[in-house]
Amino acid sequence: IEKILNFKRDYTNKFSAFEAAKTAGLSIGILSALIQAGAVNISNKSRSYTVYEAQLWNLLTEKEKKFCVNFGKEFEENIVKILKKLSDFTDEKGKKVIKESRLQTIKTKAEPYKKIYEQNNKNESFANWFYENKLLGYTYGKKLKDIFSEKRDGLMLLEDIGNLPDKMEVALVVTIMSCSLKKSKKGAEYIHIEAKDETALKRVLVFNSRKGDFAKSCIQLNNGLPEEGQICIITGQKKDDCIFAEIVAVQNNKIYTKLADLKE
Repeated sequence: IEKILNFKRDYTNKFSAFEAAKTAGLSIGILSALIQAGAVNISNKSRSYTVYEAQLWNLLTEKEKKFCVNFGKEFEENIVKILKKLSDFTDEKGKKVIKESRLQTIKTKAEPYKKIYEQNNKNESFANWFYENKLLGYTYGKKLKDIFSEKRDGLMLLEDIGNLPDKMEVALVVTIMSCSLKKSKKGAEYIHIEAKDETALKRVLVFNSRKGDFAKSCIQLNNGLPEEGQICIITGQKKDDCIFAEIVAVQNNKIYTKLADLKE
């Protein structure tokens, strides 16, 4: 917290912001997370691309950074474009600022960060939501419903469920808070889920019945029970103050937060 408070806000451009974070003692990982969560707004580019640029900046020498600043206005502070320029640019002594071997070293070290950017850029809205929720504990941009409505029509918010009549068909996108396999008084197994979105927390029950083996299908579909923190699309019926689900489908959107995620 002390380092964040020491992070100067009077930077004049993106490059000075990167340097201000370094001066304040913020690691590149913390700075990247703050950018992705929207807590540091220093560019008109997407958050994930700005994170990639911050990682690139962190790989450069002091001399290379000075040349980046010199060409900043010409290339709209786009580090990728500036590095391409510098690979062909010679200094006052006629020497290349970035030799081919050095450029390859930068590319090799930057490749993992490029892969993280490419993955998170596939669904920028979800990446932003994920970081806001993970780092800030709440989301101020798009809701899950807004993001996943592109994949599934008719999604509702949990807070709206209570006003619906029983047996009304519902479709939701939620975060799993807990999930366990339980037995009813008659000995029948069912799945008990605590699920939430940005508006409410609700119980979701998944039974095997004459209508279908919904609990069994849920386990088969997701290769086991849904886990805490996973995002699921749920369809079923509203009954009393809970949802009797027929389908619980874990979403496979993957957000990379660190290099170790690439190995997974």
